[in-house]
Amino acid sequence: MNDIRTRLLAAFDLEHKEHLAAIREALRAVEKDPAHHPDLVEIHRRAHSLKGAARAVDLPEVERLSHWLEAAFIAIQRGTVPFDAAARDVVRRALDAIEDVVAWATRGGGEVDIAEVLAELTRMGGEGGGPEPVQRRPAAPEAGAAPPAAAPPPARAAGPAESAALVRIRSAGLERLFTAAAGLLPEIENQSALVAELRDLRGEWRALERSWHAMRPRLLRGGSHDATGAAGISFAGDETALRLSSFERRFRALGASLDAAHRAHDRHLWSLRRWGSGFQDEVRQLRMLPAESQFSNLGRMIRDISRAQGKEVEADIRGLETQADRVVLQRLKDPVLHIARNAVSHGVETPQERVAAGKRAAATVRFEASVVGRRLVLRVEDDGRGPNRAAIARHAVERGLMGADEAEAAPEERLLDLIFEPGFSTAPTANEYAGRGMGLAIVRREVTRLQGSVTLAAREGGGTVVTVEVPLSLLSQRLVFVAVQDDILAIPSNDVARVLRVPADTLFTDLAAPTIRLEEEDVPVTPLAALLGYDGAMPQGNGAPLALVILRTAGRRVALVVDALMATRDSVVTPAEEVGIDATRFLGTVLMDDGSPALVLNPAALSPRPGMALPPLVRPVDESVRRRSHILVVDDSITTRTLEKSILEAHGYRVTLCVDGREAVETLGELEDVDLIISDVEMPRMDGFALLQAVKGNPMTSDLPVILVTSRASDEDRERGLDLGADAYIVKTRFDQNELLAGIRRLL
Repeated sequence: MNDIRTRLLAAFDLEHKEHLAAIREALRAVEKDPAHHPDLVEIHRRAHSLKGAARAVDLPEVERLSHWLEAAFIAIQRGTVPFDAAARDVVRRALDAIEDVVAWATRGGGEVDIAEVLAELTRMGGEGGGPEPVQRRPAAPEAGAAPPAAAPPPARAAGPAESAALVRIRSAGLERLFTAAAGLLPEIENQSALVAELRDLRGEWRALERSWHAMRPRLLRGGSHDATGAAGISFAGDETALRLSSFERRFRALGASLDAAHRAHDRHLWSLRRWGSGFQDEVRQLRMLPAESQFSNLGRMIRDISRAQGKEVEADIRGLETQADRVVLQRLKDPVLHIARNAVSHGVETPQERVAAGKRAAATVRFEASVVGRRLVLRVEDDGRGPNRAAIARHAVERGLMGADEAEAAPEERLLDLIFEPGFSTAPTANEYAGRGMGLAIVRREVTRLQGSVTLAAREGGGTVVTVEVPLSLLSQRLVFVAVQDDILAIPSNDVARVLRVPADTLFTDLAAPTIRLEEEDVPVTPLAALLGYDGAMPQGNGAPLALVILRTAGRRVALVVDALMATRDSVVTPAEEVGIDATRFLGTVLMDDGSPALVLNPAALSPRPGMALPPLVRPVDESVRRRSHILVVDDSITTRTLEKSILEAHGYRVTLCVDGREAVETLGELEDVDLIISDVEMPRMDGFALLQAVKGNPMTSDLPVILVTSRASDEDRERGLDLGADAYIVKTRFDQNELLAGIRRLL
């Protein structure tokens, strides 16, 4: 038991340092630049996660400090407490106290007095003083045990069998290995293009060979004959014949080399596919861990929370042997803890209430992990009171999320979906377990970033069920590539039920939304272009085939109309955070064969929420002919140009691309409807500053707004751009597509 406790504390020691480092970095950023606005939502999430982890390893002092640290940041977010020097000092001392308590718990020493800093945090949190500080009471030592202040005994030495089976390596090195393996298989698949090219070259060579055989007799007509009387090439004194003979030998040798290269490439490609696929499978298995690695202490946490609230709860934990990607399990730990706490706090009644309702005094909270297809499914359910539909509807009306009549008539699925809105809570008062309305909002955000979905529903027989579905692994993914207008987009195949082509006149269009009948189910049909904000009408119902992608997320299916179905292949996805695009709409980007990026869509954002109206197949005429703003994008990087074009067109803008300032000036002379320019600074021939001077110095274009998007982050460059007339200056290293879009909307 002591060995388990030691391992848990060692894991928490690493985790809490990461959270404290992130919060301290935010404090330093504010002190360095008072105008800097820290991500208070992320800081609040860190404190919230730290509280849950502290409860899991039974560190009540850290749990209390983290709880009131979270409350303080909520007050700062709401503006009731200024994030001034005094507040930052309290936060910093609280972080120091947390670090000292963890050090005391893991390495021994004197107890830490947290009463003073806890009282100051409580005043900042503003919740009536909060709970009283807890002073740790050391457990009575067992006979022969070391004193409580002593450091825990070192872990026992591994036996010979364990030494042979286990090895300790740095996690960063392991992650680099995973990344290399993820990028290997797609590159191997790209070798298939070489096979086609070699096949084409062989075909061309054989065509040339046939032409040579047809031309050869005419070229050698009049030449010497060999002993058999066949026309031949004279090697004595005939220079032309000698050269033709040399050409023929080299030509045939080239053909033989081409055949040999083709056969060798086929053998090597087969070997690469065999060993590369096996290597990636083995590396993927290295990342796979049982759910027990993250959720082994979930039952104890549920029981501890229930006792603290005067409730009786039996924890039923199943499927801990289910294996999934280590990173996926780690990122799901906090969401599952949020859901379990909600089940006890919101769902489960007191023993007296349960007995009065004819139930057992002890409630049951069940956690179950399983694998369905290539997705990890986590379910947390309780047999408590179930969702309070009336309270949810009342709170939705109070917050202005819907009108009273709409709330009364809204289907239960739509009402329950509102629970995931930030700040939405039906608890009458806030406490350390529930009531702030942030837990489930954080859950949905994290699950969405994992390319998954989370749903809440009433449990049959009473109670609540929360279901989380995410991919088993975040390594290279199988993607379905589709064409939407001029763009190539990708959708994870895990969320694609099927693809098909059907005549447009086979759809049922006399319902509220067009549908198609699939496997005894009416599946709504909507254009992917419309969901993404593209303009343009869909094809009329004239019998022409429609390309459909049947998307399946959160237990619902929707048929997306695309312009074309392109291909399906494994690719490595560069995360959205690394390329500065909206992570709620896009998972990231992948590189195409020509080096240009394609956006990878987030299926969870495409799937319609309950009660959400789908765009029609055919847009009204007045919308389809409405003029779209025209933006000129100037950048010498094909990746940047393509990425910005995809983002802008997805938000309804027309885009023209230019590779440098000179081409942009020439294009402006040809086009009369450009509304705005987005330009890089460092470009060949004419850079962004010179382009800016040319635009602002021409009376015909001087009023045209110009946004500079550049990697030059110095104050001198920024001032130079603004002095030359730039209307906005955005640094690429801090590129935020929302900032760019907001600037465009402001200028247009």
